[in-house]
Amino acid sequence: MACAIAGGAANAAPARRFEPFTPSTWAALQAEVDRQKRATLVLLSAGWCAVCPDLLGQLARDPRRRRARVPLWLVLTDGEPAARRAHHGLADRLFAFDGPEAAIRHSIHAEWRGVVPYVALLRPGRAPEFVTGEPDEATLARWWGRVGGKA
Repeated sequence: MACAIAGGAANAAPARRFEPFTPSTWAALQAEVDRQKRATLVLLSAGWCAVCPDLLGQLARDPRRRRARVPLWLVLTDGEPAARRAHHGLADRLFAFDGPEAAIRHSIHAEWRGVVPYVALLRPGRAPEFVTGEPDEATLARWWGRVGGKA
């Protein structure tokens, strides 16, 4: 399976490119979530983050996320990697910081200082909910309940 994700298999989908993430991207993505009326999960990560690949896998495979059909977007805060990694294929969309890092971070959340993993749940018409580090089970259960309309 890792080969297929990395593009090594003959029948693998073409590798997606990283979209540029500029200081105006966060507002545009929130507007997109509002327009599509669809919650979205965003993982802000970095190439040096040791726990981020596992967290991306956990979030991607969470059956509650799949049932709710919540897209998972990956944002690399240290720019586009020289080589794609297999776990990048678990995300529905890929972004990489492109511009002044401090301005981009501020556009996402003024109080965020760049610690990763940083996870955000975007819901239509609502303020984003952020977690620094790996979200615990209670947080995930609450998020999925909110996405499913239970909270």
